[in-house]
Formats: sequence, structure tokens, C-alpha cells
Amino acid sequence: KIMDILDLIEELKKIIKTKRQDINDVILTGGVENYSNYQNLVGQLKSLDHIEQEVRDFLQKRKVNEN
Repeated sequence: KIMDILDLIEELKKIIKTKRQDINDVILTGGVENYSNYQNLVGQLKSLDHIEQEVRDFLQKRKVNEN
């Protein structure tokens, strides 16, 4: 069961990395349609950052509790 959770976390981290790169590619290659679209993309990046931080915090708390 612990391995399932760790596998899930690793997969989540890969998804976040891929999605972040996709969004950055759109922004950096001029694929933003308008300011509203830009704001949406930036909001998505912030959400991904937040989720990634929550995962890190979860792993850190888990490590502390194991010791």
C-alpha cells in the first residue's frame, strides 16, 4: 500500500512537470490569445505550484513521522 502511494506521488509529480512545461511553452512561444488567456495560464501555473508544494509538505511530514 505504501508503494502504491509513492507510485501515485511520482506519477503526480510527472504530470505536474509536463503540464507546467506545456503551459510555459504556450506562453514563451507567443501562443497566448489575449490577456484573459494569459491570466488563466498564470493561474494554472500557480495552482500547479501549490499542488507541488502540498505534495512536498506531505512527504516531509511523513518523513518526520517515520523518525
